[in-house]
Amino acid sequence: MGLGDSTKQDKPKRSRAWIILLLILISLLIGLWLWLTPHGFWGKVNAVGYSVCHQMTERSFVLGDLQSPLCSRCAGMYLGALITLIAHFILGKHGKFPPLWILICLGLGLLAFAIDGLNSAAKLMLPNLSFYETTNLTRLITGLAVGLGIGSILAPIFNQTLWYDWLPKSAYEKWYRFPLLIVVLAIIGWLTYSQLPVFFYATNLLMMFGILLTLWVIHTTLSSFILKSTNKARQWRDLAVPGLMGFVMVLLQMGIISLIRYLLTGTWEPIHL
Repeated sequence: MGLGDSTKQDKPKRSRAWIILLLILISLLIGLWLWLTPHGFWGKVNAVGYSVCHQMTERSFVLGDLQSPLCSRCAGMYLGALITLIAHFILGKHGKFPPLWILICLGLGLLAFAIDGLNSAAKLMLPNLSFYETTNLTRLITGLAVGLGIGSILAPIFNQTLWYDWLPKSAYEKWYRFPLLIVVLAIIGWLTYSQLPVFFYATNLLMMFGILLTLWVIHTTLSSFILKSTNKARQWRDLAVPGLMGFVMVLLQMGIISLIRYLLTGTWEPIHL
């Protein structure tokens, strides 16, 4: 048996060792998070949002005593990113950015997000400088627009970084896909804004998954550079090591930000201004 054959046999062993180590680390981090975060299922859901959002009650969706884990703007952003990323992954390993006309649309969505956000901040701090009444509906819509942009940019970066056989074309190559995705997001937005109990629980769980998936895509892409494993995966199981490392990084990010916020505020409650 030559040196090359020995090296090939060692690679699966190293991968298995990495997977076991990362799974142990993930279990420890999740256990620590479950122990330190507020009790109850909804307390855990809100703890996920605690690490990425101010969760101000007056800017969030509320059903009885339950509050969404995200403010309406962040809710739209992470719901939009979740649906867009899932759509891209279903469509294939497209690694090219959207065509120019779609990039312009996404840019306009980002501009609307910025204007609405600045107007909302002005209303809070300098009421006389506010140009119009910012509502949870405008926050949700502009958040969905930015989430669409986040997913449309992150997915090609992920695909062209991780996959060996990524496709040098856009997922929006067929013109109707982008408008169809907007329709889907509009439906998700309506379900969220309706605040009907059956939809409230479902959309809030989707928000939580949106946070986790968006951060996972970012950190798994980064971990592939750390591990020097870019453009090597041919199927999803080949992403086991960078994917698990990415999830460890997600948990560390959420934990560190939550810890800093808790030390500054002394509470798991939403920020009140």
